[in-house]
Amino acid sequence: MEKNKNRFCGVDVGLKESHAAIIEDRKLISLFKFEDVKKVDEELFCCYAVGIDAPLSFPLKENLRECEKELIKMGIKLFPSGAKFFRGVAEKGMEIASVMKSRNLVVFEVYPYATRFLLEIGKDVKKQKKRGREKIISDLSRFVVLKGNLNHNEIDAVISALTVSLYYEGFGRILGGKDGSILIPSPEDLRIS
Repeated sequence: MEKNKNRFCGVDVGLKESHAAIIEDRKLISLFKFEDVKKVDEELFCCYAVGIDAPLSFPLKENLRECEKELIKMGIKLFPSGAKFFRGVAEKGMEIASVMKSRNLVVFEVYPYATRFLLEIGKDVKKQKKRGREKIISDLSRFVVLKGNLNHNEIDAVISALTVSLYYEGFGRILGGKDGSILIPSPEDLRIS
């Protein structure tokens, strides 16, 4: 299948099931969940690139990677990728990334909370609470045409796809180091129309 250069996927990784969102020209066109990435519908593999909300590498030493230290310096809170409780999610994310790379997708590690923080999407609200989700969805709709209510996993999947879309529009950058990288938006370059 041919890749669509305006279509991006975001994946919110879960141990039992993961949630995916596909956006095209900044419009949400598909939401779905899956347990096994090898059995995912071909629609996902028509995307040009994917943002995965999970660590795609482990720190060389200690609990934090260089890119995570950069996020912390920016005031962005996070779980350390080297923490034992986070290992299962990271390994699942790496498995998903491997399958997607084998299908010729460009894969990025993303962190939806960093995107929310930098773009002021639902600033200071919790996505697990109804009012928080409503605020996040309202703010997110400045960037993506949404449809229906979204749960917190779907929100993270959409934000993951948005982060990749912004990068290809010239509004993103990669925080990198010897032990991994994270794609984040560059709000200073972004003009909201």
